[in-house]
Amino acid sequence: MHIFINDVATECPENSTILQVLTQQDISPLNIAIALDNTVVPKAQWETTLVRDGSQLLIIKAVQGG
Repeated sequence: MHIFINDVATECPENSTILQVLTQQDISPLNIAIALDNTVVPKAQWETTLVRDGSQLLIIKAVQGG
């Protein structure tokens, strides 16, 4: 199925969870926040939240600076 990660078209298997997509794309789950179709998904729900064909994942990485 086709999804979008930060507006980039990406392929992933049907019935993938957010965590599975991160693993498949080699994206570290540390220090990031995720919105699925414009709704923030708590990290505790990444393992059970399914993405659908056409879903939009927005991944925001926390950066420390000064």
